[in-house]
Amino acid sequence: MRNDVIPLPFDPFDPPVLSLPKMMWRPFLLSPLEASFERRGFASSSKERTAQLETIGGAFIEGYNKGLLAKGAAEVRLASMDVDPFFRGFAVEGSAMGVAVHDAFSLRRPVLPELLAEFAPDFTYLAQVGCGWAMARLPWRRAPILKALDPLLRWLAFDGMGFHDTYFKPRRIMSFWRRVSSGYAARAYDQGVGRAIWFVRGGSVEDAVHTIRRFPSTRQSDLWAGLGLAMAYAGCADRSDFRIALAAAVLNRGHFAQGIAFACEARARAGVPPRAADLAAMTVCDMSALELSERVRVAREDLSAGDPDVPDYEVWRGRTSSSLTISRLEAAE
Repeated sequence: MRNDVIPLPFDPFDPPVLSLPKMMWRPFLLSPLEASFERRGFASSSKERTAQLETIGGAFIEGYNKGLLAKGAAEVRLASMDVDPFFRGFAVEGSAMGVAVHDAFSLRRPVLPELLAEFAPDFTYLAQVGCGWAMARLPWRRAPILKALDPLLRWLAFDGMGFHDTYFKPRRIMSFWRRVSSGYAARAYDQGVGRAIWFVRGGSVEDAVHTIRRFPSTRQSDLWAGLGLAMAYAGCADRSDFRIALAAAVLNRGHFAQGIAFACEARARAGVPPRAADLAAMTVCDMSALELSERVRVAREDLSAGDPDVPDYEVWRGRTSSSLTISRLEAAE
Protein backbone atom coordinates (compact mmCIF):
# COMPACT_ATOMS: atom_id res chain seq x y z
CA MET A 1 0.00 0.00 0.00
CA ARG A 2 1.42 3.39 -1.02
CA ASN A 3 0.31 5.30 2.07
CA ASP A 4 -1.05 4.85 5.55
CA VAL A 5 -4.79 4.27 5.65
CA ILE A 6 -6.28 4.94 9.06
CA PRO A 7 -9.14 2.68 10.21
CA LEU A 8 -12.59 4.19 10.42
CA PRO A 9 -13.05 5.56 13.97
CA PHE A 10 -16.84 5.21 13.90
CA ASP A 11 -19.66 4.15 11.59
CA PRO A 12 -20.38 7.29 9.50
CA PHE A 13 -23.58 5.78 8.15
CA ASP A 14 -25.20 5.29 11.55
CA PRO A 15 -27.41 8.38 12.10
CA PRO A 16 -27.65 9.82 15.62
CA VAL A 17 -30.62 8.86 17.77
CA LEU A 18 -32.23 12.06 19.06
CA SER A 19 -34.07 12.61 22.29
CA LEU A 20 -37.24 14.70 22.12
CA PRO A 21 -35.63 18.01 23.25
CA LYS A 22 -33.05 17.59 20.51
CA MET A 23 -35.55 16.91 17.76
CA MET A 24 -35.78 20.63 17.01
CA TRP A 25 -32.20 20.49 15.71
CA ARG A 26 -32.89 17.74 13.17
CA PRO A 27 -33.15 20.21 10.23
CA PHE A 28 -29.63 21.44 11.01
CA LEU A 29 -27.97 18.02 11.14
CA LEU A 30 -25.65 16.98 8.33
CA SER A 31 -26.09 13.55 6.81
CA PRO A 32 -22.96 11.37 6.99
CA LEU A 33 -23.55 10.65 3.32
CA GLU A 34 -22.40 14.21 2.58
CA ALA A 35 -18.84 12.92 2.99
CA SER A 36 -19.28 10.37 0.21
CA PHE A 37 -17.19 11.05 -2.89
CA GLU A 38 -20.05 9.71 -4.97
CA ARG A 39 -22.42 12.24 -3.44
CA ARG A 40 -19.91 15.06 -3.84
CA GLY A 41 -18.89 14.08 -7.36
CA PHE A 42 -15.20 14.03 -6.42
CA ALA A 43 -12.54 12.19 -8.36
CA SER A 44 -11.08 8.97 -6.94
CA SER A 45 -7.39 8.27 -7.41
CA SER A 46 -7.50 4.99 -5.47
CA LYS A 47 -9.83 3.08 -3.16
CA GLU A 48 -7.46 3.55 -0.24
CA ARG A 49 -7.17 7.30 -0.64
CA THR A 50 -10.87 7.72 -1.24
CA ALA A 51 -11.63 5.74 1.93
CA GLN A 52 -9.31 7.88 4.05
CA LEU A 53 -10.52 11.20 2.67
CA GLU A 54 -14.13 10.10 3.11
CA THR A 55 -13.33 9.10 6.68
CA ILE A 56 -11.95 12.57 7.32
CA GLY A 57 -15.19 14.05 6.01
CA GLY A 58 -17.14 11.64 8.16
CA ALA A 59 -15.17 12.67 11.26
CA PHE A 60 -15.95 16.31 10.55
CA ILE A 61 -19.66 15.61 10.16
CA GLU A 62 -19.73 13.47 13.28
CA GLY A 63 -18.06 16.29 15.19
CA TYR A 64 -20.45 18.85 13.72
CA ASN A 65 -23.55 16.90 14.71
CA LYS A 66 -22.25 16.35 18.23
CA GLY A 67 -21.26 20.00 18.57
CA LEU A 68 -24.69 21.09 17.37
CA LEU A 69 -26.40 18.94 20.02
CA ALA A 70 -23.92 19.51 22.86
CA LYS A 71 -24.84 21.48 25.96
CA GLY A 72 -21.33 22.78 26.52
CA ALA A 73 -17.66 22.58 25.65
CA ALA A 74 -16.94 19.85 28.19
CA GLU A 75 -19.42 17.59 26.42
CA VAL A 76 -17.71 18.26 23.10
CA ARG A 77 -14.30 17.49 24.62
CA LEU A 78 -15.58 14.20 25.98
CA ALA A 79 -17.05 13.24 22.61
CA SER A 80 -13.80 14.07 20.83
CA MET A 81 -11.89 11.60 22.99
CA ASP A 82 -13.82 8.76 21.34
CA VAL A 83 -12.38 9.70 17.93
CA ASP A 84 -9.13 8.16 16.68
CA PRO A 85 -6.30 10.68 17.37
CA PHE A 86 -5.48 10.97 13.67
CA PHE A 87 -9.02 12.18 12.93
CA ARG A 88 -9.68 14.08 16.16
CA GLY A 89 -8.73 17.48 14.78
CA PHE A 90 -11.27 17.12 11.99
CA ALA A 91 -13.95 16.23 14.53
CA VAL A 92 -13.08 19.31 16.61
CA GLU A 93 -13.24 21.43 13.47
CA GLY A 94 -16.74 20.13 12.83
CA SER A 95 -17.75 20.64 16.45
CA ALA A 96 -16.76 24.31 16.30
CA MET A 97 -19.06 24.73 13.33
CA GLY A 98 -21.87 22.89 15.11
CA VAL A 99 -21.57 24.98 18.27
CA ALA A 100 -21.50 28.21 16.25
CA VAL A 101 -24.64 27.16 14.36
CA HIS A 102 -26.41 26.26 17.61
CA ASP A 103 -25.48 29.62 19.14
CA ALA A 104 -27.03 31.39 16.16
CA PHE A 105 -30.47 29.88 16.74
CA SER A 106 -30.52 29.52 20.52
CA LEU A 107 -31.39 31.77 23.45
CA ARG A 108 -28.72 30.13 25.59
CA ARG A 109 -25.50 31.83 26.58
CA PRO A 110 -23.09 31.48 23.62
CA VAL A 111 -20.96 28.34 23.93
CA LEU A 112 -18.49 29.14 21.15
CA PRO A 113 -16.12 31.21 23.33
CA GLU A 114 -16.09 28.37 25.86
CA LEU A 115 -15.33 25.82 23.13
CA LEU A 116 -12.49 27.92 21.72
CA ALA A 117 -10.95 28.20 25.18
CA GLU A 118 -11.38 24.47 25.81
CA PHE A 119 -9.47 23.49 22.67
CA ALA A 120 -6.95 26.35 22.68
CA PRO A 121 -4.08 24.16 23.98
CA ASP A 122 -4.32 21.41 21.37
CA PHE A 123 -6.75 22.18 18.53
CA THR A 124 -6.95 25.96 18.38
CA TYR A 125 -6.18 26.08 14.64
CA LEU A 126 -8.84 23.52 13.74
CA ALA A 127 -11.46 25.21 15.91
CA GLN A 128 -10.89 28.59 14.22
CA VAL A 129 -11.19 26.93 10.80
CA GLY A 130 -14.45 25.25 11.83
CA CYS A 131 -15.92 28.63 12.69
CA GLY A 132 -15.41 29.58 9.05
CA TRP A 133 -17.71 26.75 7.98
CA ALA A 134 -20.42 28.31 10.16
CA MET A 135 -19.75 31.71 8.60
CA ALA A 136 -20.22 30.15 5.17
CA ARG A 137 -23.59 28.66 6.14
CA LEU A 138 -24.70 31.70 8.18
CA PRO A 139 -23.12 34.78 6.58
CA TRP A 140 -25.23 37.08 8.71
CA ARG A 141 -23.39 35.71 11.77
CA ARG A 142 -19.93 36.60 10.46
CA ALA A 143 -19.34 39.57 12.79
CA PRO A 144 -20.21 37.85 16.11
CA ILE A 145 -18.26 34.73 15.15
CA LEU A 146 -15.15 36.71 14.18
CA LYS A 147 -15.41 38.67 17.42
CA ALA A 148 -15.01 35.44 19.40
CA LEU A 149 -11.86 34.34 17.55
CA ASP A 150 -8.19 34.79 18.35
CA PRO A 151 -6.99 38.11 16.82
CA LEU A 152 -4.01 36.40 15.16
CA LEU A 153 -5.79 33.24 14.02
CA ARG A 154 -9.12 34.76 12.93
CA TRP A 155 -7.96 34.54 9.31
CA LEU A 156 -8.30 30.78 9.59
CA ALA A 157 -12.07 31.29 9.61
CA PHE A 158 -11.84 32.66 6.05
CA ASP A 159 -9.68 29.63 5.22
CA GLY A 160 -12.54 27.49 6.51
CA MET A 161 -15.00 29.39 4.30
CA GLY A 162 -12.83 28.67 1.28
CA PHE A 163 -12.69 24.98 2.09
CA HIS A 164 -16.44 24.82 2.68
CA ASP A 165 -17.30 26.47 -0.61
CA THR A 166 -14.89 24.28 -2.59
CA TYR A 167 -16.08 21.10 -0.89
CA PHE A 168 -19.76 21.78 -1.51
CA LYS A 169 -19.61 23.84 -4.72
CA PRO A 170 -16.44 22.70 -6.52
CA ARG A 171 -17.63 23.56 -10.02
CA ARG A 172 -18.36 27.11 -8.98
CA ILE A 173 -14.96 27.51 -7.35
CA MET A 174 -13.15 25.94 -10.33
CA SER A 175 -14.83 28.61 -12.45
CA PHE A 176 -12.86 31.07 -10.30
CA TRP A 177 -15.78 32.34 -8.22
CA ARG A 178 -14.70 33.54 -4.80
CA ARG A 179 -17.04 34.51 -1.96
CA VAL A 180 -14.48 36.98 -0.56
CA SER A 181 -12.86 39.05 -3.28
CA SER A 182 -10.80 41.74 -1.56
CA GLY A 183 -8.39 42.33 1.30
CA TYR A 184 -6.36 39.73 3.11
CA ALA A 185 -9.51 37.72 3.77
CA ALA A 186 -9.50 36.80 0.06
CA ARG A 187 -6.02 35.37 0.39
CA ALA A 188 -6.95 33.36 3.47
CA TYR A 189 -10.03 32.13 1.60
CA ASP A 190 -7.80 30.85 -1.20
CA GLN A 191 -5.66 28.95 1.29
CA GLY A 192 -8.81 27.04 2.18
CA VAL A 193 -9.58 26.49 -1.50
CA GLY A 194 -6.11 25.00 -1.91
CA ARG A 195 -6.70 22.60 0.97
CA ALA A 196 -10.01 21.46 -0.46
CA ILE A 197 -8.51 20.81 -3.89
CA TRP A 198 -6.69 17.83 -2.36
CA PHE A 199 -10.09 16.35 -1.49
CA VAL A 200 -11.93 17.35 -4.66
CA ARG A 201 -9.18 15.76 -6.74
CA GLY A 202 -9.26 12.58 -4.66
CA GLY A 203 -5.69 12.79 -3.40
CA SER A 204 -4.21 12.85 -6.91
CA VAL A 205 -1.24 15.22 -6.89
CA GLU A 206 -1.18 15.42 -10.70
CA ASP A 207 -4.83 16.51 -10.82
CA ALA A 208 -4.34 18.93 -7.91
CA VAL A 209 -1.36 20.55 -9.64
CA HIS A 210 -3.28 20.83 -12.91
CA THR A 211 -6.19 22.45 -11.08
CA ILE A 212 -4.04 25.06 -9.35
CA ARG A 213 -2.31 25.96 -12.60
CA ARG A 214 -5.68 26.87 -14.11
CA PHE A 215 -6.22 29.64 -11.56
CA PRO A 216 -4.96 33.19 -12.10
CA SER A 217 -1.27 33.46 -11.16
CA THR A 218 -2.12 36.05 -8.50
CA ARG A 219 -4.04 33.40 -6.55
CA GLN A 220 -1.69 30.46 -6.93
CA SER A 221 0.69 31.15 -4.02
CA ASP A 222 -2.11 30.77 -1.48
CA LEU A 223 -3.54 27.74 -3.28
CA TRP A 224 -0.12 26.06 -3.08
CA ALA A 225 0.10 26.80 0.63
CA GLY A 226 -3.30 25.21 1.16
CA LEU A 227 -2.38 22.16 -0.88
CA GLY A 228 0.81 21.64 1.13
CA LEU A 229 -1.11 21.87 4.39
CA ALA A 230 -3.75 19.37 3.25
CA MET A 231 -1.24 16.84 1.93
CA ALA A 232 0.74 16.92 5.18
CA TYR A 233 -2.18 17.03 7.61
CA ALA A 234 -4.77 14.80 5.92
CA GLY A 235 -2.23 12.28 4.63
CA CYS A 236 -2.83 10.08 1.57
CA ALA A 237 0.40 11.37 0.02
CA ASP A 238 3.67 9.49 -0.46
CA ARG A 239 7.20 10.73 -1.04
CA SER A 240 6.82 10.90 -4.82
CA ASP A 241 3.67 13.02 -4.44
CA PHE A 242 5.55 15.63 -2.44
CA ARG A 243 8.41 15.64 -4.91
CA ILE A 244 6.02 16.06 -7.86
CA ALA A 245 4.25 18.94 -6.12
CA LEU A 246 7.50 20.59 -5.07
CA ALA A 247 8.86 20.47 -8.62
CA ALA A 248 5.58 21.79 -10.05
CA ALA A 249 5.29 24.66 -7.54
CA VAL A 250 8.36 26.40 -9.06
CA LEU A 251 8.27 29.97 -7.67
CA ASN A 252 5.66 28.94 -5.11
CA ARG A 253 7.79 26.30 -3.41
CA GLY A 254 8.13 28.47 -0.34
CA HIS A 255 4.36 28.74 -0.01
CA PHE A 256 3.95 24.99 -0.47
CA ALA A 257 6.56 24.36 2.24
CA GLN A 258 4.93 26.90 4.54
CA GLY A 259 1.64 25.01 4.31
CA ILE A 260 3.43 21.80 5.25
CA ALA A 261 5.11 23.55 8.18
CA PHE A 262 1.78 24.82 9.52
CA ALA A 263 0.33 21.31 9.20
CA CYS A 264 3.22 19.95 11.24
CA GLU A 265 2.68 22.61 13.90
CA ALA A 266 -1.03 21.76 14.09
CA ARG A 267 -0.19 18.07 14.48
CA ALA A 268 2.56 18.72 17.03
CA ARG A 269 0.31 20.94 19.13
CA ALA A 270 -2.18 18.09 19.41
CA GLY A 271 0.41 15.45 20.30
CA VAL A 272 3.07 13.40 18.54
CA PRO A 273 2.75 14.04 14.78
CA PRO A 274 1.79 10.99 12.73
CA ARG A 275 4.11 9.45 10.18
CA ALA A 276 2.36 11.33 7.38
CA ALA A 277 3.52 14.67 8.81
CA ASP A 278 7.08 13.39 9.28
CA LEU A 279 7.14 12.15 5.70
CA ALA A 280 6.07 15.56 4.43
CA ALA A 281 8.58 17.40 6.58
CA MET A 282 11.51 15.16 5.69
CA THR A 283 10.76 15.11 1.97
CA VAL A 284 10.26 18.85 1.53
CA CYS A 285 12.31 20.40 4.31
CA ASP A 286 14.77 17.68 5.34
CA MET A 287 13.72 17.76 8.99
CA SER A 288 11.23 16.05 11.26
CA ALA A 289 7.69 17.31 11.79
CA LEU A 290 8.60 18.34 15.35
CA GLU A 291 11.61 20.29 14.11
CA LEU A 292 9.51 21.96 11.48
CA SER A 293 6.82 22.88 14.02
CA GLU A 294 9.50 24.53 16.13
CA ARG A 295 10.42 26.72 13.14
CA VAL A 296 6.79 27.80 12.99
CA ARG A 297 6.73 28.65 16.69
CA VAL A 298 9.92 30.68 16.47
CA ALA A 299 8.52 32.56 13.47
CA ARG A 300 5.51 33.53 15.58
CA GLU A 301 7.58 35.42 18.16
CA ASP A 302 7.38 39.24 18.26
CA LEU A 303 4.96 39.53 15.37
CA SER A 304 4.08 43.07 16.38
CA ALA A 305 7.52 44.10 15.10
CA GLY A 306 6.36 43.38 11.53
CA ASP A 307 4.86 45.69 8.91
CA PRO A 308 1.82 47.45 10.45
CA ASP A 309 0.08 47.33 7.06
CA VAL A 310 0.38 43.54 6.81
CA PRO A 311 -1.69 41.24 9.06
CA ASP A 312 0.39 39.50 11.72
CA TYR A 313 -0.83 36.18 10.37
CA GLU A 314 0.75 36.91 6.99
CA VAL A 315 3.95 38.10 8.66
CA TRP A 316 4.03 34.77 10.48
CA ARG A 317 3.55 32.85 7.26
CA GLY A 318 6.22 34.87 5.51
CA ARG A 319 8.76 34.36 8.27
CA THR A 320 8.07 30.63 8.27
CA SER A 321 8.52 30.40 4.52
CA SER A 322 11.77 32.38 4.63
CA SER A 323 13.19 30.16 7.34
CA LEU A 324 12.67 27.08 5.14
CA THR A 325 14.24 28.40 1.93
CA ILE A 326 17.68 26.73 2.10
CA SER A 327 16.54 23.27 3.23
CA ARG A 328 13.55 23.38 0.88
CA LEU A 329 15.70 24.04 -2.20
CA GLU A 330 18.17 21.36 -1.20
CA ALA A 331 15.34 18.84 -0.85
CA ALA A 332 14.14 19.68 -4.33
CA GLU A 333 17.50 19.12 -6.01
